[in-house]
Amino acid sequence: MGFYLKKFISHLLEPLSLVFILVILSLWFLYKKRHRRAVLTMVVSMLLLFLFSYKPFSYALMHPLELRYNKLLHPPKDTPYIVFIGGDLERRGWELLRLHHLLPKARIITTGYKGIFYESEAKRNKRIFATTGIDPAQIMALSEPKDTIEEARMIKRLLGGKPFVLVTAAYHMPRAMMIFEHEGLHPIPAPADFMRDAKWFWGTYPGPDYLRYTQRAMHEYIGLTWLLIKGY
Repeated sequence: MGFYLKKFISHLLEPLSLVFILVILSLWFLYKKRHRRAVLTMVVSMLLLFLFSYKPFSYALMHPLELRYNKLLHPPKDTPYIVFIGGDLERRGWELLRLHHLLPKARIITTGYKGIFYESEAKRNKRIFATTGIDPAQIMALSEPKDTIEEARMIKRLLGGKPFVLVTAAYHMPRAMMIFEHEGLHPIPAPADFMRDAKWFWGTYPGPDYLRYTQRAMHEYIGLTWLLIKGY
């Protein structure tokens, strides 16, 4: 129950949810014939939607997260494990394949629970990685953990103090590293799926991609704030 409550509160504070709440509030004011408040609330919601979808704003949020860790070009050759946190397989999977090529003897651990889907993310990723030529016996799928904290605790039970390469999105890596290190683990960060752009400060028309970047960045900042509150 606590997991779903945390997810609900997190999504409630994210950009689209805030805009949606303001639009509903504006309609409520309109229904109550408070036209001035209705117009003001609607204008604020549209301005926020523009801001959240604007490239300089979204990249200004994403940039500090992605700058924290650089791409792992030369992983230690004797690293025994690669942990692949569930997420955008199409964008992060290439990093896993590159690291597997550099560390062909390392065992791979995929994570990601089932949620509302038929197959868990961990098992789906294992199946897809196996189609690329990786021995399925070399891949372990962890379907039970529902978030990064649960993933870290289960990996600690499996690996103890053994080092491993940690693959996740660059914007998620600061929070993932904070959690894994807090649990006494020794991850080697291998960020993937970089969104940063050397020309991020240039203006452009608002777009759905930039709104998605803002959404992901704010989700991470909310998560980091929650970890700090909990004493991480």
